[in-house]
Amino acid sequence: MATVYLARRVGAAGGAVAIKMIRDEYARSSDFRTMFLDEAKIVSRLRHPNIVAYEQLGDEDGHVYIAMELLIGQSLWSVWEACRSRKVRLRYDMIAWIGARVADGLHCAHELADDDGRALDIVHRDVNATNVFVTYDGQVKVIDFGLASAANRASRTAAGVVKGKVAYMSPEQAIGSPVDRRTDVFALGTMLWELGCDRRLFRHTDDVETLRRVHAAIVPDPTKLVDDFPEGLWRILRRALQRATGDRYPTAADLARDLDAFAVSVGGGVDAGAVAEVMSALFADDRARQAAWVADASHPDRRRAPRGPLKTRPESWAPDGAAAPGASGRRRRTLSVAIAIAVFAAAAVAVAAAVR
Repeated sequence: MATVYLARRVGAAGGAVAIKMIRDEYARSSDFRTMFLDEAKIVSRLRHPNIVAYEQLGDEDGHVYIAMELLIGQSLWSVWEACRSRKVRLRYDMIAWIGARVADGLHCAHELADDDGRALDIVHRDVNATNVFVTYDGQVKVIDFGLASAANRASRTAAGVVKGKVAYMSPEQAIGSPVDRRTDVFALGTMLWELGCDRRLFRHTDDVETLRRVHAAIVPDPTKLVDDFPEGLWRILRRALQRATGDRYPTAADLARDLDAFAVSVGGGVDAGAVAEVMSALFADDRARQAAWVADASHPDRRRAPRGPLKTRPESWAPDGAAAPGASGRRRRTLSVAIAIAVFAAAAVAVAAAVR
């Protein structure tokens, strides 16, 4: 429901940001506008190194936007795809470390309270590899809280309505039952199982069959599918992927603790530097091109958009069979941010929010 732009701050502050702007066709709908404002309300409270940072909410002549930190890198989905194209896989300790950082960010969201100390009960509801961003310097960020549920949201999901990517739902989410933080734990477990096994877990070409598989939550033992899959990692994922919520990790922090312990036990520890080395090996050309493109578009003397979008790679096997959407936009002025370039496809660019 939104378009993402690269933008630069005007005035003394300078610097580049990402602008997520509600599309005109949705801006006319009070329901979509409320959902968009709800997202801004949620992300504005989140301050964690593993969550994309909110900077400003704006409304210029009816054009509502969220300004967020600009991330230079790739979605975890693109990392996985790049590995597949080279017939390689991420190391298990690195998969665990990345998963632990995602869990750290989710735990921050889950624990968030309002100014009076009341829990906001935030649940992301859309945890998957397209909503995890890995920067070229190895930082891991959870992005896109557009479908998040929270106690103070003005918009509400009707009973029986499901939200999120079908193949990454939890069993309770698949039938429209109430969700809590353990829904995100299950989705994260699904994502990590897929990264480790290099195959989809519940995905089927038919969405109804995918939902049936999600609800049944029958998870194959990866040690019987992949020769070198570690038993220790399977123990962690098996608990995260339990069908009954009471049998899962009670918090994302508990999951993060075990993932970190596993990473240390098998590899001596992974850090952002190790992830950065992998990113450099996978995306050397993309990194140089993106950095030059952002620097050019962010220059204070720039008054016009660069010609054409950043070169993108088509998604060959995107989640739920859908390719990442392209997008186009018009140049706008805002109260404190001037749009600097044309919008580009979310899956292949280094921005901090996903095009919905």
